[in-house]
Amino acid sequence: MTDNLKLPTHTDYSDTIKAVEQVRDCVEGSPRIKKKTTTYLPHPSQVDTTSTRAINRYDTYLLGAEFDSDTDDTRRELLGKMRISDTESDFPSKIEYLQDNIDNDGTTLNSAIECAVNNVLQVKFQVLVADYQGLSGVDLESISISDAKQLNPRAVVKQYSRENLVNWDFTRVNGAMKLSFMALLERGTNFNQDSYKPEEVLSYLILALDEDGEYYQQKIVYGGDGTGTPGERDYMTVGGSRLNFIPAEIVCDEELPVGALPRQLGYLYGISEKVLARYRVSADYKEAQKALLPTTYTKGWRTGDDDLFEQLNERKHIESGPYSVNALPNNVEVSVESTQAEMDDFHWYFDSSKKKVSGMGGKSGAQAGNMTATEADIVASAQNALLNTIADNAEESFNRICAFCAMFEGLVSPDDVNNYEDIIIEMPRDFSTPKLTVEEVKALFEAYQMGVRTRDQVVRAMANGGWDSQSAEETLAELENDGGVMLPPIQQ
Repeated sequence: MTDNLKLPTHTDYSDTIKAVEQVRDCVEGSPRIKKKTTTYLPHPSQVDTTSTRAINRYDTYLLGAEFDSDTDDTRRELLGKMRISDTESDFPSKIEYLQDNIDNDGTTLNSAIECAVNNVLQVKFQVLVADYQGLSGVDLESISISDAKQLNPRAVVKQYSRENLVNWDFTRVNGAMKLSFMALLERGTNFNQDSYKPEEVLSYLILALDEDGEYYQQKIVYGGDGTGTPGERDYMTVGGSRLNFIPAEIVCDEELPVGALPRQLGYLYGISEKVLARYRVSADYKEAQKALLPTTYTKGWRTGDDDLFEQLNERKHIESGPYSVNALPNNVEVSVESTQAEMDDFHWYFDSSKKKVSGMGGKSGAQAGNMTATEADIVASAQNALLNTIADNAEESFNRICAFCAMFEGLVSPDDVNNYEDIIIEMPRDFSTPKLTVEEVKALFEAYQMGVRTRDQVVRAMANGGWDSQSAEETLAELENDGGVMLPPIQQ
């Protein structure tokens, strides 16, 4: 991903890009992980890794390794809990089109929010850029917006992932730190009909404030020969005046540090670390299992017995299994011996690893039956706190980026855009909670019958435990209207 970049990269980008790739690969799943071979699964030998025997050993080692999909399963679960498709919004009529087509490529507002949140869960932040007659909408190889200006212009929002933001800078303006430079990488290919091969095209979109603090865009395109072609600076104007800020927003899972971007990775990075560690141990486990398979031994061979064996059996090897017959020379004996070894440490590790993933709020095979209601509630509370923060930041970022679009459409001036309140974006906050098990509900009924819990306490516990589609107060009111129905006895 980074081996052929042309422009200098930020130090934080260089330091974290491998971790970013790791999360992306773990989300993509087993085929991607195994394709990268020793990147995630080192050769089991520290002595010989290049001989034919060592290569064959690694192929078997890799084949036996099992990569679990906990990272992607957790991502899907969290996105499902957020129910972003139920986001409600209200826009002024002039920019209502953003709700159905926010990027001029047919992406709805809710889909754009889900895309941003998806990336935040993986790599912590996502870049949003508001544009109008700018270079973000032109072809990859174009360095001029002259063609775009001939079209019916619209303010749009473009998204760039963390790995596409390769360099950035902050500058102090009027005593406050302000984002003053962004280099956004765009990748594409053009098919060469002479060579019958696709050729990669690298393009950089520069968003920056010049020496006078005025916002401009510039595109630099690198062709197949590696030569870069920079375009002219294109200054964005509103009402005939140039902007003094970059119309971009950063969606993050926490408040951004002042004058910097976070170096940490997203919530799913910790899950990916655990899953990769388990992946490597699984390869050792499978190799150890193969070493314990029954082994055939022979003894008593004399000179010439091998030729006699071949004449008798029309083969040079001893066969085993059903319907196998081996005619042996005199004195030759065959035995099959098995080796025993303790494998409990492997089993303990696998269970422990899955429990750790579950304890971190990840989705693993150990989650369903091995967590108590208290543990599940703690995990859900931690997840909900994270999702609430992400939802808050996503709402704020999309509200502001759409306000920039309103500014480009003439609904608000650049000086007042930060206080524009005519855009409403409300994401769901009622994230699901763990449901009490049948056994736990029976325990509540027993406690009620023993007189150590009241009816109201049991009803509230069941409502909080996900057994009701309404509040506990509504259920209690219905019970009162029905004459205060008692809880039924437990069926033995």
